Amino acid sequence: MAAATSSAHRSARMDLILALLAFASSITDVLGFLALSNVFTSGMTGNTALLGLAVGQGQIFTASHSATALAGFIFGVAFGAFLSGMARHPAGLANLLIVESVCLATFCAIWFAFDHPAGSTAIYLLIALSATGMGIQTVAARRINVPGIPTVVFTTTLTNIVMAATDAIARHAPFSRDTKRQIGIFSIYLGGAMLAGALASRSLGALALLPLVAVTAALGVEYGNTLAQSSRG
Repeated sequence: MAAATSSAHRSARMDLILALLAFASSITDVLGFLALSNVFTSGMTGNTALLGLAVGQGQIFTASHSATALAGFIFGVAFGAFLSGMARHPAGLANLLIVESVCLATFCAIWFAFDHPAGSTAIYLLIALSATGMGIQTVAARRINVPGIPTVVFTTTLTNIVMAATDAIARHAPFSRDTKRQIGIFSIYLGGAMLAGALASRSLGALALLPLVAVTAALGVEYGNTLAQSSRG
């Protein structure tokens, strides 16, 4: 009984962390598209398409923004994987979220300290920091290891939802727990994007802060669990 309760608590905690991270990435993508020269700093499928489009049309200046996002994301994933895979001291989820929080906090500091027109050094730093943070977040989500639920790029998740829903309806069966979780996280991402759209005309500064708030909250959830385990030990 105790084991089942512990497993249920862990599942609920992981779901909350995934929801917070999905919310962060939705705000990040909207902010990037609206304020960082139309780039996506977590959705690399769309960003790669924009990069190819810009290069194909000879718009090298525009392409440089997408290329910066792609490079930042790749670096974030590589760095996160390195931290997670170090043989002697592999980084736990909390440490990955700390590194992501540092990236997003630095992003906010630059956002509020400098102007960032399209050709400025600041905008390249903002794109790189945001994309690096999202790359690290991708590794953190992999560490949580919930099948079919990423926190960035939801095409595969949407495919899984539609296929599972179609199968459940055809068999007159209830949706599985995994499908319900996928629907929930996808809804969080969509809701975050809608909120970002509503806030965009009022305060881009608030949008810049929201990803940091969400990731810090996720870190607080994980760190609180670590403290609870330590006290019980």
